[in-house]
Amino acid sequence: MTKKTAIARIETGVRNLDALLDGGLPKGSVIVIAGPPGAGKTILTQQICFHNASATARVLYFNTLSEPTAKTLRFLSQFDFFDAKQLDEAIQFVDLGAIFRTKGLDGTSALIMEHVKKVKPAMVVIDSFKVFDDLAGSKEELRKFGYELAISLMAWETTTFLLGEFGQSEIETNPLFSIVDGLILAHQRQDSGEQRRVLQIVKMRGTDHSRDEHAFIITQAGIDVFAPRLTIYRADVGGNEPRLKTGISRLDDLLGDGIPRGSSLLIAGVAGTGKTVLSLEFIYRGAKAGERGIFFSFEESEARLLATARGLGWDIDAEIERGMIEIVFIPQPNIMVEGHLLMMNERILGMKARRVAVDSVSVFLHKVKDPQIDREKIFQLASVVHNAQAVGFFATDIPYGANQISRFGVEETVVDGVVLLSSTEEGLERQRYIEIYKLRNTAHLKGRHSIMIGPTGIIIYPRYSAEAAFAEPPLPLETELRLPSGVPGFDALLGGGLLARSVTLLSGSAGIGKSTLSLQFILEGCKRGEPGLYVALEEGPAQIIRAAGALGLPLQEATEQGLAEVIYLSRERVRPSQLLSLLTDKIRAQKTRRFVLDSVSQLENEGIAEDELRQLLYALVTRFKALDVTCLLTLESSAMYSSETITDRKFSPVADNLVVLRYTRLPGEIRPTLVVVKTRGSEHDFGAYYFSVGKGGVRIGERAGESSPLLEKNKA
Repeated sequence: MTKKTAIARIETGVRNLDALLDGGLPKGSVIVIAGPPGAGKTILTQQICFHNASATARVLYFNTLSEPTAKTLRFLSQFDFFDAKQLDEAIQFVDLGAIFRTKGLDGTSALIMEHVKKVKPAMVVIDSFKVFDDLAGSKEELRKFGYELAISLMAWETTTFLLGEFGQSEIETNPLFSIVDGLILAHQRQDSGEQRRVLQIVKMRGTDHSRDEHAFIITQAGIDVFAPRLTIYRADVGGNEPRLKTGISRLDDLLGDGIPRGSSLLIAGVAGTGKTVLSLEFIYRGAKAGERGIFFSFEESEARLLATARGLGWDIDAEIERGMIEIVFIPQPNIMVEGHLLMMNERILGMKARRVAVDSVSVFLHKVKDPQIDREKIFQLASVVHNAQAVGFFATDIPYGANQISRFGVEETVVDGVVLLSSTEEGLERQRYIEIYKLRNTAHLKGRHSIMIGPTGIIIYPRYSAEAAFAEPPLPLETELRLPSGVPGFDALLGGGLLARSVTLLSGSAGIGKSTLSLQFILEGCKRGEPGLYVALEEGPAQIIRAAGALGLPLQEATEQGLAEVIYLSRERVRPSQLLSLLTDKIRAQKTRRFVLDSVSQLENEGIAEDELRQLLYALVTRFKALDVTCLLTLESSAMYSSETITDRKFSPVADNLVVLRYTRLPGEIRPTLVVVKTRGSEHDFGAYYFSVGKGGVRIGERAGESSPLLEKNKA
């Protein structure tokens, strides 16, 4: 089989136009460039001419509009492609206006061919050919003139451009268009609230060209054609790079193994939920870890973004100075979707960015009214990120009150992940939450997790940890390993003390001694070198230490030695959903072995739902057991005297040990009474015992009614 010869092509020098032409203009073709005045025909043609003109490939530019050459050159000199050195030697401008008016079509045709024979050009331009159309005596005369001129120019193997202000109706009826090899239309139109120039290749013989309309602009560099449908495509560039860790507080805990390279995540939420801060911190933390990042903003100026970063304590200026971060601000009125898509692609590749933030795609695409176009542009943007093997955060504004996860309702189907940011009114404040709604090929944590924007940026409080979700369950309790409580007489009732890693729920009436007993539990551990953490939700550390001192309990000494720590968590500043993260971090830092939460009742008072609180307590105790911590949780009961109810909200399944403190009526007095209701995996005393609170703390006394075999055995 004979190998086919490829058509020789001419590069246009216009960005992306050669791609639309499947490699460039066919050499030796006759091409009409049509469009209304101001559409860009002349600049497009002149840019092609200056790009190709040389001493061996000369250009003849015929002007039929009687515009002085000096004026034409003065206008051309503002463009970067203009080179005065090429004039006369490589490009000649010829005015045909006077000849045409005096000698008509035949005289003009003869003059054109006379110049062609003399110069032997590679390109010929007639601007405007529409003049011949308007002044020809008939269609037959015009057809004859056009045909003979085209044949003559083709014989000289020139590439010819015929420019004209032809409308759509003329294109369909004018005989010229049946002769020429190519037809390019340029015009302006109103699109999504803005005036845009568009270009369309209607016809180009021997070329598998694009037939779509493509927007373009005229800049100092000349014509800039936007063709993202052809120039932005998803390449097969996947590698074996490690997944990305964001470096943002606890976000990586939610994301499991990390974000696959090449992924794009939609950061969705209503106004004020933290999208900009999260995206900006994503870029900043990457820079600190050695990954370049670029932040495209269509809302906030660079100055405002820098002020935000500095206010959070980030040294973002240093990262910008060393080339790790770029901020690109495009004001909303200046947005050109296709043009800025190509700009983003070039900036990302030029910087070799590994992190990309766009704030926001809802503003970037706000003029687009067709959901299919929205989907296409988001896909192209995600393809840019994918091809760079970066990770992209695309912020999007959700309409307030709408039951959707994106602005346009289509973005989430294109991206690899969706991060939902929300806020709810709780009490007199709004609380922020984050949820990993979707992340392809990743075992991420589910559900909503509390977040705050603090002095260092985004602070996330996972409801439970990745380790708890995916690791093995904690080891079972060892019945042989007992911890003394520090309360005289109490260990005997428990069968020898508290099981290590167990959870004890201490339910008691108001003021009965729960806190004192808890402090004794902490201090007993301090005596044995077991660090203790006492978390109060009602009283401050100073008050607790002072009260302990009044009872002769050496809490102050234990805190000064670093064996015990008393902290106060403000109910106004710390939400129940934040407790797991806060306390887990504290326990790990202190290497805590004994823990007290005083009291769970304060969480109840926050209005948290019963099921949610039960789940929170279960998450807490499960986590603490895995950390080898023995816990004591106090719970204030509404029942002052003995009752059949142990806890008001049925929390007993959470605990390994249940201890109830109530008052007992006696003639002329009431006495505090303690009952061990349950100890998991252990024999215990079921009797009710009086106890007292005084110097040294809580002390178990006699049994109400008769002595206990276990107590007597322990005394012996």
